[in-house]
Amino acid sequence: MLSTSHPVVATVGVIASVVAAIGLSGCSGQADAAATASPSVSASVSPSPTSSPSPANPAEAAKQERVDDALQRYEEYRTIDEKHQKAGTNGYEELALYLGHPDILNNEYMKWEYITEYDYKMVGDRKPVVSVVNAKYDGDPLADTISGHRVHLDLCIDATGADIVDADGEVVPVDSPDKYIEKVLMQGQPSEKWTIVEVAYTKKQC
Repeated sequence: MLSTSHPVVATVGVIASVVAAIGLSGCSGQADAAATASPSVSASVSPSPTSSPSPANPAEAAKQERVDDALQRYEEYRTIDEKHQKAGTNGYEELALYLGHPDILNNEYMKWEYITEYDYKMVGDRKPVVSVVNAKYDGDPLADTISGHRVHLDLCIDATGADIVDADGEVVPVDSPDKYIEKVLMQGQPSEKWTIVEVAYTKKQC
């Protein structure tokens, strides 16, 4: 099942769908990509994208650090995606390094094929993640590796800073709230890098 992200984030969906797809999309069947399942731990997050946990609890501090690292990795993806969408260049090869499952790699490839074919571009400036609404960590945060670990993020995204325009410079309309919840699933790889394995856009306001 295909899940789509907001077009201004550059997501994957036939005009409204693919435009609601010029950002990033994932597949709900990607749970098999994880390594051996580990205990699930909910992270305590503040209303801001990052927070400073008390060092009194080593596991909690390590967990929050890894959640923050995963979020930073996702923000890096968004920044590179924005760069290419503004320039009208195909960002697939650079962005593929941030993706960790064949389905989402395929969706990303299709997204850029669509963007370049129809000469879509981003105008304005994408805003950073407003806040982490919820976060959950799957794995032992004190383990020496993040390989196979997962971070589930519910992010508040503000889409008011940028628009997608077509070849004639007309803004592509989108049926979505200005601020919405985006569900992102990050997975640790043997390279000790966090990768995106699933992104789901929701119309839930935040």
